[in-house]
Amino acid sequence: MNNPEGQSSLLRQEISSVWAIAWPLILTNILNVLVGIVDFKMVGVLGFESIAAVGMSRQVMMFIMVLMIAISGGSSVLVAYAHGAKDPDRVSRVAARSVVYMLVGAVFIVAPLGYFSSRSILELLGGEARVVELGSSYLKILFAGSVFTMFNFGVSGILLGVGKTRVSLVMLLAVNVLNIGLNYIFIFGLGPIPAFGVDGAAIGTVIARGLGCIAGVWILKTPRFLIHMRFRDGLAIDIPLIGRLLHLGGPRSLQGIVRNFSRLMTIRIITLLPDATRSVSAFSVGMQVRMISSFIGLAFMSASMARVGQNLGAKDPDRAVKSGWISAGMAAGIMSVVAVVFLVVPEAIMAFFTDDREVISLGRSFFVIIALTEPIMALAFALSGALRGGGDPFSPFVFGSASDLVVVILVGYLLAVQAGMGFAGIAVGLALSAFTRAIPLTLIFRSGKWKAARL
Repeated sequence: MNNPEGQSSLLRQEISSVWAIAWPLILTNILNVLVGIVDFKMVGVLGFESIAAVGMSRQVMMFIMVLMIAISGGSSVLVAYAHGAKDPDRVSRVAARSVVYMLVGAVFIVAPLGYFSSRSILELLGGEARVVELGSSYLKILFAGSVFTMFNFGVSGILLGVGKTRVSLVMLLAVNVLNIGLNYIFIFGLGPIPAFGVDGAAIGTVIARGLGCIAGVWILKTPRFLIHMRFRDGLAIDIPLIGRLLHLGGPRSLQGIVRNFSRLMTIRIITLLPDATRSVSAFSVGMQVRMISSFIGLAFMSASMARVGQNLGAKDPDRAVKSGWISAGMAAGIMSVVAVVFLVVPEAIMAFFTDDREVISLGRSFFVIIALTEPIMALAFALSGALRGGGDPFSPFVFGSASDLVVVILVGYLLAVQAGMGFAGIAVGLALSAFTRAIPLTLIFRSGKWKAARL
């Protein structure tokens, strides 16, 4: 016999559990966005070419760095499952090996690939000579320090698995405050330190993340954070674990590659439009600010992934279902509030970054169009995380990738170039992709077949 009071109590507990994981991630992600926004604000003083250079470069950086998300995403799910099953030895072992594998990948794949290919990729994207010059120098510095970025990323993924997202928040807060201060110093110069311009934004970022690694080592080694990692455990070549990491995180990594390829191709399409550099600047600012909304969705994606994994590890699939729907509802509510802001003050948002009236006008149309489908995108974010936590990483990959390749690129090109809509056509393509993600993922999650997975 059902107990309504008991069911209500369980629902409140799950809401509390999801929110306890999500709110630090929301603030963490917003901090990341704010650092990017401040960077754009500072380099914007140097001219809209500098904004375009940093915007294009970040898409290149994300495209190459996403190769390592497979390990981090897989480790979050496996750590969550082990934590839910109350198996601390497995938590420590997965954490140690995941971190070591990520560092090896950063040193031997990400850093050299990014360092030597940066200029060529920017040229292929159709960047103007000045943009390519600024962006390639900026990227070489970031990739040279990418091992620090990957270590911090790995630590955050492990903390997510054990539900210690507040620890990630505190660590990132310190790193980002350092990042902003150091970026200002190295961009504009201070005392004996010369002004490095756009390069200074990369120098400050690398130094701040390097210092953050010190805190990360302490977090992983300290028992109070439920990890107590032994680095010697990471020296083993664990083929079965590598297989599980790639199975769970590989589709997410591939989806990230497709998504960032889509962004790069979108920039390439934008370079075909009149006054391309201004359009790239508007797109770069628009996407950076939109990350406030997107990162809220990503926070609930991570929270639902962790809670579904923990509940399945604890042999409670019904509660895992609740985790997914609760995450989706919370994400839609909060992202709707951000969307209203995009609708009400789009010009004020753009004017914060630049006084170029054409860039502001382009950005205004972008925010108005994108805002209309943000609640739908929230559903896609949360349920993709729930499916990954439930051992189904392929459905989010298939429908997310199809949306990025077919809707964002193809529809965006047809509308922007062939139909003559210009920059607004790019925004319409991005907005429509929310539906082609959310609808099939909702149907798959409702089917419940993912509950039979064993991790």
